[in-house]
Order: sequence, then structure tokens, then C-alpha cells
Amino acid sequence: MKLLPSKTCGIPKIFKGDEYFLSYVVLAIRAGRIYTPNTLIRNGVVVLKNGKIDYVGDDFEKVKDATVLRFNDGVCVPGFIDVHVHGGGGYDFADGSFEAFNEVCKYHVRGGTTSLLATILSSPVDYTFKILETFRKFSNVSTNGAETLGLHLEGPFLNPDMRGAHPAELLQTPSEELVKPLLEHADVIRRVTIAPEVSGGVKAVKAFSSRNVVVSIGHSNAPYDVVVKAYDVGLRHTTHLYNALGVSFKRGPYRIPGALESVLALGGVMAEIIADGRHVHPILIRLAVKTKGFRRLCLVTDAMRAAGMPDGIYKLGSNAYGSEAVVKDGISYTRDMRSFASTTISMVDAVRFMRNIEYPMKEVLLMASSIPAKLLGVSNRKGFIASGFDGDLVVLDKKLRVLLTVVRGRVVYAENRDYIGLS
Repeated sequence: MKLLPSKTCGIPKIFKGDEYFLSYVVLAIRAGRIYTPNTLIRNGVVVLKNGKIDYVGDDFEKVKDATVLRFNDGVCVPGFIDVHVHGGGGYDFADGSFEAFNEVCKYHVRGGTTSLLATILSSPVDYTFKILETFRKFSNVSTNGAETLGLHLEGPFLNPDMRGAHPAELLQTPSEELVKPLLEHADVIRRVTIAPEVSGGVKAVKAFSSRNVVVSIGHSNAPYDVVVKAYDVGLRHTTHLYNALGVSFKRGPYRIPGALESVLALGGVMAEIIADGRHVHPILIRLAVKTKGFRRLCLVTDAMRAAGMPDGIYKLGSNAYGSEAVVKDGISYTRDMRSFASTTISMVDAVRFMRNIEYPMKEVLLMASSIPAKLLGVSNRKGFIASGFDGDLVVLDKKLRVLLTVVRGRVVYAENRDYIGLS
């Protein structure tokens, strides 16, 4: 790709230790293709002002007072929103430190993630409250990484038989004495994964959903009747579809839908897919698209701390309470090597995989940006390139590699640092 010179005079650099990002009063990004909600703009421009998208189109008179970054062959897309990510760059959100939150968010902008849900593996409840305290402090600070939209508690209210890489000793049933204190933090707990068949599970679904927390079914072996009960009281999403979900079984002479078939059949339940080419076969992705449609599916990474790191042994979850995972050839396994344990991918990897199995770019971007925004109730400001929306953008090259990531109008990652003055 040929990068044309940019007008970088007078750009303020904002330093935090040895890290920094670029902040502009007005920033314009020229690209060969720009994906907007209704059309594909060729040879257009996106103007960002005060952290928001101020203009999208092909009128280059709009860039007179802007710092211009030119990517003539680039593809400008909405920033990716990852609603299920544990870690990356050697850190896990469950570590519970400010440093961990900062480093994970900083790492994932390299893969085009501009917003995310910080996902916490099953942990002791008292330790979870420490993480909540850290998150509140972190969310009030401007950093040079992806924006955190809240916490996702993946556990501890899971079925022990479907626990996957979750430590069995940390799983609990959702008693009122455990759920009630968590509900007091419903403003930052944006999502929780529950197996509705565990004792008190359906009641917990109702309690969390009544406080506008997105409730997902996951690590579950629930039969159809239990899934429907949970759906009736607020179940609306599915954690890593096809993975750690029970399938149909016989009850006497009758074949009964399991958790997997139930969520595929219920139109009001959304789902997420780990599109890494290993967790879910392309034919199963095709089945999900046929049953749910692009507008009820999200792409996620489910990435752990080993993302971006060399092969070795890592903790999935916190260093204090997590389980060991073995990373070989960039693939994360449980210690016995019998199952996958999270992933080491980034959002752009999932986007690239979906394109490689021949899904249209427009629909892939729905799953990577727009539908996650809808799931979290922020589709009025995120998930699209449109005037008035947050200035969250990614520029890709022809091979769908990230060239530039912009979060709320700030350049937080550039593949070519010299080009935009990040040297």
C-alpha cells in the first residue's frame, strides 16, 4: 500500500510513561473505501472532531482545518467491539490490577478493537469485588487503549459438567446472598454468563436482567424447557455458541433439544462465535447464520493473556485463582491438551477468517461492530461510521491487516508509526 504524506504539523503528543498516543482537534482520514451503514463510499473521507464523527462523504472541502491521514488503498471500517475477551499481551483482566486493565486494552487496539467488555473467569466472589473496584478506577481514566464498556462475569454460576477451563472448585450456585451484592454493581457489570439449570439459575437470570444486565447462557447443559423458562425472564444471549453447550438427548423415547438447539431455535436469543477456524467448523458457522441471521450474531475473540505472546504455559484467569493453559503453535489448550482453553486471536483475525470463508464484508462488519453495539445498548453511538457517532475507526489494508486504530478521535495504534508522527 502506498501511504501519501500527512499534514502532521502541530500535532500534540500525549505521554503516559513511555507510551503515548496522538490527539487531534480535527482529524480527517482519507481512504479508498469507507463502510457506512447504508453505502460503500469510494475515495472518501471521515472527519473526526472532539472525539466524534463530524462528517462522512467525498467532499474534501471538509478537511481544510484538519490533520489529514491518507490511505489511498485503505479500507475504513467501524471499530470492532469485543464482548468476550479475557486478556492479551501477558495480562488478564482477572489479575485485578490497573496495570492489567491498561495493558490488555492497549494490546487489543493492535487488532482493531476499539471497545470491549472486560471478561472475568470464575473467581471467588470477594476477589470479584476487588476487580470491580479496580474497574471503576480504570474507567475514569483516559488511556491509550480500547474503551471498556463494562465487565462480563463468565461464571461462577456455571454447570460443573460443562465448565471447560473454569476451575471446578470456584463454581457456585447463584444463591440470593451471592447475587444480591453483585446487583449493587449492575451499572458496571454489563453482562453475566449463567447456566440456567443450576439451582437458582432461572431466578438469577431474572434478577440480573431486571437490572438491565445482559444475561447469556453458557457452560450449560440445560434442556429446552429450562432454556425457555430462562428466556421468558430475560435470557438474551449465548456465550461462545457451540462450545460448552449441551446438545439434544433422549428422555425416554423422546428426543429433547439441548441448550445448543434451544438457542438456535429461539429468535430472541443472540449468540457469539469464536471465529478462529478451530473452535467452530465453517459448516457450523453456516448453520448459525442460517438460523440466527447476521443481525443476531457477534464475533468475539475469547482471548486470554497469551495473545501476542510466545508459546508456553500461562494462567487463564487470574494468577492467583486461574487454571493453567498450554500454548503451542499459538493455540491455547487445557493442561491435559484435550480441549481448547480460550484463544490467542484478535478481532481482526476473526474478521479475516469470516472473509476467508466467503462471507460479505458488510455482513462481517455487522457481526464485529454493529451487533455487539446493539447487544450492549450503545448502538446509538457506536458500531457504525456515521455523523454524531463516537470516533472509533479502523483502517485495514487489502489483506485485512490493521494499519490504524482510532478510539474516540485519538490515534491509539498505527502500524507505521513514522508515517503519522508516532516515532
